[in-house]
Amino acid sequence: MLALSALGLLAVSCFAFAQSAPPLSYVQIRHVGSSNQGWENLSDSQFSTTLDHGGAQLRVVTVEVGYGTSRVARINGVNLPSSANYQTLNFCGSNYLVACSPGQTIVGFTRYWNLDGYQGGTFTYQTTSINSPWNTMSDAMNIL
Repeated sequence: MLALSALGLLAVSCFAFAQSAPPLSYVQIRHVGSSNQGWENLSDSQFSTTLDHGGAQLRVVTVEVGYGTSRVARINGVNLPSSANYQTLNFCGSNYLVACSPGQTIVGFTRYWNLDGYQGGTFTYQTTSINSPWNTMSDAMNIL
């Protein structure tokens, strides 16, 4: 019985020292890639691609700082299946394209979306913070 009580105290103390996940503070569409144009880098203030994308492949990269849940990605108002998020990269520093090393604290997530079959349109992405303030953030991009 003493052993179980000691384990219980260890478990409680582990939770007491764990850091909570950072709330969602930033969501942006950062890159659009296509068979016709390659990758186009996008700025925070950009609402439309400048290149005319299309072809067999159409891909989008989103970045979120903090921890989100209830993710919704849409193209032309159609909800994409969760499988459209074909790769997720955890990042730990300011470079969202570099994965975390073991032992580092995750700052955010870079998500890669497969929009193959679409020639363009409006892509929207939203997610809601997993903790206070439980805010929902979104971004939209008109893909030419």
